[in-house]
Amino acid sequence: MNSVQMHLMLTHVPIILSITGLVMFIVALLIKNTTLTKTSYIIIVIAGVASLPVFFTGEGTEEAIERMPGVSEAIIEKHEEIAKLAMASIVAAGILALAALLSFQKTMVARVLKVVVLLLAIASSSLMAQTAHLGGQIRHTEIRNAAGGRDAQGLGKQQQDQDDD
Repeated sequence: MNSVQMHLMLTHVPIILSITGLVMFIVALLIKNTTLTKTSYIIIVIAGVASLPVFFTGEGTEEAIERMPGVSEAIIEKHEEIAKLAMASIVAAGILALAALLSFQKTMVARVLKVVVLLLAIASSSLMAQTAHLGGQIRHTEIRNAAGGRDAQGLGKQQQDQDDD
């Protein structure tokens, strides 16, 4: 299995887990359920770990597809930029979620960790969704051009054709 196959196979895991962990965490906080809180922490930790192989197989995937017809280098670069932020934020959320799990008591540290994990989970879920959207645009021109014939960079079809030459 090569890096492209690994990237495509694993790419949805951190996205789904980060969003699932966030939703579960919010529900856990609202209903004040410690078991659900701990479970959401575990999911966020797994999302952070799962993001690493996805991110590190991205470069090989880029090299394999960057010269294919219809592939926009500008979208690949934007996808890569957002992916770096998404990976960093979910890894940070995962590390702090692990710390919160290990210090799961009613202390000031646990409360602060809870708030910080929540904020990082919101940020990372948003960044993961944006990363996924941009990643889809790399090969799926039907979503790239969905907004009035403009791609993520605001380029129209004519400009894209010029860029591809």
